[in-house]
Amino acid sequence: MKIAHAACVISPEVGTPVAGYAPHDVSVRLHNDLKLSVLLLDDGERKGAVLGFDLLGLDEEFILRIAADAAGIIGCPAENVIVTCTHTHSGPHTRSLCRVPADRDYIASLYERTASAVRGASASWQEVDAYFYSCNCGENYNRRYVDGSNRGKYLPYHRSLEPLASGFRDQELGMLIFTAPGEPHPLGVLINFAAHPLATHAMGLGSHQISADFPGMLRDIMADNSCWCVFAQGAAGDMFPKDAECGLEAARRFADNLAIAAMRGFCDAIRNPDLYLMKEPKIRTSVEKVKIHVRRDLAAAQRELPALAGKTEAEVRVHLFALGDVCFVGVPGELLAELGQEMKWHSPFRKTFILYNSTGYLSYICHANAFVAGGYETASSHILPYDGFSIVTAAVEGMRKLHAPFPEEL
Repeated sequence: MKIAHAACVISPEVGTPVAGYAPHDVSVRLHNDLKLSVLLLDDGERKGAVLGFDLLGLDEEFILRIAADAAGIIGCPAENVIVTCTHTHSGPHTRSLCRVPADRDYIASLYERTASAVRGASASWQEVDAYFYSCNCGENYNRRYVDGSNRGKYLPYHRSLEPLASGFRDQELGMLIFTAPGEPHPLGVLINFAAHPLATHAMGLGSHQISADFPGMLRDIMADNSCWCVFAQGAAGDMFPKDAECGLEAARRFADNLAIAAMRGFCDAIRNPDLYLMKEPKIRTSVEKVKIHVRRDLAAAQRELPALAGKTEAEVRVHLFALGDVCFVGVPGELLAELGQEMKWHSPFRKTFILYNSTGYLSYICHANAFVAGGYETASSHILPYDGFSIVTAAVEGMRKLHAPFPEEL
């Protein structure tokens, strides 16, 4: 197969309000640039793209325009372009809230920068071998502490309880690795891991800077030591990095440890092609539509997302992008790790990786029992408790359609 890669800076100007915490925090410095990572793929029959943005999230209308523009440039259906956001809290407002609308001037510039980056990448296709790999990387934890009576506490507000954190955590570090045909060294890698990019976001100055947080540091470490890197955020709705909100050194330690895990993975994957080399890395995609129901008990929250204002129901998209043995599942908001793991457990693909904030911004997507325990994520969720399960079911059924039947089904 062939791939192409490019990256471009998408940082706003210093002085731009930053999204993620207080609605009117204003940036006073640039720590490190926000990037768009472009990965183009051509299996000989179909082309496609993965576009990763260092942004908190994007409205569905913005994502659809970006995908259509990119598809027109590389010559494929818009369905073959999947988008994901790293969810940095140190970038511009790119999702629409009633109190803070998206910065449409910035979005207009984002369309132009994305089209330019895709055009640049499409001029540098190269033949590659494609490997998949995953390993356990114990660098994150579940920020929801649930006690024996099934009552939840939000650990960022109860830091002294962090040693008790024992909730489910998705610690899978997943990778797509690309090498020149028959060569033992990586040209590039896509890394998928679940952790809110809130390591650099220390109280005080840390909340007033433009930063890609640990994903940007991870890309730099990989480029300095091995190869280019695209980072794709996993189901990080309740996943925190170790030493979250503790500043730049904490972020560097976290990025260093992810990079070490990835480079160890290179040794295992590339030296064992019988296990990890994809024999037929073919592109297959689909978009599954899911009906969700707006919570009637949250009038203020309903007003917070203009797309849901005045509605009792809405339709959201789950985007499936398969490459050989691996399937990416693009979800419409902040999926809790438990629901992401359900998708992985029920997937017919050898590996399944979740793409966060991929098809729109729906805020938190929680499992039903989280509403029993309560906590920040459920208080912020706009949808009914069992709608998360509906999204999981749509993803699993879609993957079944994309994948060949299990032998037991024949």
